[in-house]
Amino acid sequence: MRRTILALAVATLVTGCANAPQTVAGEAAPAGVASPSPSPAASSAKPVSSPSPSSSPSTTTNSPALVFGPVGVGKLKIGMSVEDAVAIGELKSSDVPEEGCGYSAVRVAKPKVVKVTYEMDRGITAIPAWGRIATPEGIRIGSTLAQVKAAYPDFEWRNVEELPEEVFEADGSGDAYAGRNDKYKNVHYRFRFSKGKITDLDLEHDEPACYE
Repeated sequence: MRRTILALAVATLVTGCANAPQTVAGEAAPAGVASPSPSPAASSAKPVSSPSPSSSPSTTTNSPALVFGPVGVGKLKIGMSVEDAVAIGELKSSDVPEEGCGYSAVRVAKPKVVKVTYEMDRGITAIPAWGRIATPEGIRIGSTLAQVKAAYPDFEWRNVEELPEEVFEADGSGDAYAGRNDKYKNVHYRFRFSKGKITDLDLEHDEPACYE
């Protein structure tokens, strides 16, 4: 009888331990109840980094490239009076005579030996091209005869009354014009060719008097 009572006591003690609440790290929770998990916002949060400084826009500006034609270069125009050209700083006043024809260095030109031709009654009558400066159609010193003809449909050889056009075409040498009958009055292009390439390029008044 005593053994039976003792066995029942031991069995009761073991059963009670099995049903005791479990413990988790930190806080105790009843058996069968899930421990609280961190909120999604907390688990997905990332350190906030300050935005990287944006690069400041470049303050460097390039001057626009000079275009040769159709009526001038920059502020210098065919037909402009010598006084006006001097006033805006395009010509040197010391180079300008009181009357007749003359030449003056173009301040913006490189090299400085480039000079315009002017007449006191017509103003500036010729502006020569220099370096790699080009017309709006891309024609410059060194362009070929074929390129010039493609750019200017009104191309014509000068002095064709003295020599047949075929002579100029065959050799690719001589003087020629373009733009004498376009919408720009009193100004045209004048080309000088040697062996099929431009050696001299000018903007010229339609009626120059100081030279032919």
